Amino acid sequence: MRSQEEYDYNIDGYSLYFDILDETRVKETIEITISPNMPLSRYTFYSQYPIENPEAIVEINGRTQIANVSVSKIVGDINAIYIGFPEVSSGDNLKIRISFYSKGMLQDIGGKKQFSYYLKFEQPVGYFYARLYIPKDYAILSPIVPSPDKVESSGNALLMEWKKQEVRPGEEFYFIVGFSEELNNTFPLMYFVIPILIAFVGGFFAGILYKGREKSGIDLRSDEEKVIELLREGPMYQSELVKRLGFSKAKVSLLLKNMEKKGLIERVKEGRTYLVKLKEM
Repeated sequence: MRSQEEYDYNIDGYSLYFDILDETRVKETIEITISPNMPLSRYTFYSQYPIENPEAIVEINGRTQIANVSVSKIVGDINAIYIGFPEVSSGDNLKIRISFYSKGMLQDIGGKKQFSYYLKFEQPVGYFYARLYIPKDYAILSPIVPSPDKVESSGNALLMEWKKQEVRPGEEFYFIVGFSEELNNTFPLMYFVIPILIAFVGGFFAGILYKGREKSGIDLRSDEEKVIELLREGPMYQSELVKRLGFSKAKVSLLLKNMEKKGLIERVKEGRTYLVKLKEM
């Protein structure tokens, strides 16, 4: 295992803030606290979702300034956001804040809305935090993966939080949260109490479901059969499977990961994506 000093920088904190704006758009904000181990003047953030109106600021040793931002598509649906700033060195304190709008995180799944997001860390992270803001007039539904560490009301909205200390290299996070269509009447307190109960109970069972221990409202066997049927046509990139299945990216990632563990398929890494094929028996 590599030591912290073998990386160009250490990630002391990584925070994600998701604000659902309407039925299609999400505002995403990422805050990263970095300790450089060598001279550093650029940070690259990768996203599987479309990027609109990116903005970034940096705080270097307590002084805040606007950063230079550029975006380019590199492989498939992967976008790279390049953040440029004055050079920092070992011993400096650097905090980067990136915000942009995206339409790729919300989908209609089984007659309800679903937020999904996938993240994988390539190096250690001291502290990881994620917050999802659900606006008024929506009710939380299962599945909720993983179960949130905190759910609270804020005005007429819900905040869901997840926290983790000492994230390991290669560790993956899948966020899946279902919620209802807009409600036409007022938003009394009872709409918060019931969703909170559903969130924790639903999240518990959804977590079991995605570990392959139980079967719930989603028939994984049926989904596996759909994947196998498509792969009988020949090997296929994971992004193509997402389009053909009509599932969210997070759900397809979980499904393929479980199928790989069962020995049904093989996934071959090609750049930043996977080529998926049936396992030869």
